Amino acid sequence: MLTRLRDRYRVVAAVWHPVAADVLATLSMDGRITVWQLRLDQPPVQWLSVRSPAPGAAAMAWLPEGRFLACAGDDGAVSVWNVDTVVRHAQVLGRPSQCVALHAAADDTLHAAYQDGTVRRTSPLLQPGRPRSQRFPPITAAAWSPSGETLAVAHHGGFFEVHDRDLYVRWTGQVATDAPLILAWHQDNAVVVADRAARTLTAFDTTGTVLWKQHVAPEPSAMSITGDLLAVGCVNYAPLFVDLTTGTLLAG
Repeated sequence: MLTRLRDRYRVVAAVWHPVAADVLATLSMDGRITVWQLRLDQPPVQWLSVRSPAPGAAAMAWLPEGRFLACAGDDGAVSVWNVDTVVRHAQVLGRPSQCVALHAAADDTLHAAYQDGTVRRTSPLLQPGRPRSQRFPPITAAAWSPSGETLAVAHHGGFFEVHDRDLYVRWTGQVATDAPLILAWHQDNAVVVADRAARTLTAFDTTGTVLWKQHVAPEPSAMSITGDLLAVGCVNYAPLFVDLTTGTLLAG
């Protein structure tokens, strides 16, 4: 069942609650952060709505227990909101570069990847302290595996690589495209790479072996994974759904 959210502006980021399966947080182009409860056969219920300090494209992540929601604006600063009190807990991790991915580890440590190639880790719940940083060449996309043990990053020219928890390269790959790639993890076992120009989805295991490849008619613009199901957002089209075990397109 497809549900349309009552949002006046285009949604640029969305993350499911780590505990409550029917709770979704979205970030709109105008900087509005909204938490929704989605139930079958009922209209979406808006739990809370707050304004991000910096509107624009961004990344979001729930901290593991689901009480705090982290959001990065297009100015690179990361804010953490307490969703129980609707109070902004902290704002740090700023970089003069757009944040392309956020991940919250089991101990609440936040990891952030920026377009300038910086990967930063900060202490639990953004307590005072200097974040640790490492640098890659500039990146266009990044995604952590669900456990946070593995990081995939994409660079210009269709080049991408997978790193271990210490950010050492495990394997590299490349597709013939000039368009920015899109990355998503299937559990900790496989990374899905979407080539927007060729309109293809390719799944690789953790050694870089191709598991399957699927062509899609509309241009992919975003990917989200739950269980063995991949939802592919497409430009000006309804989402597509893919069985991640086989790469088979499912009926909408």
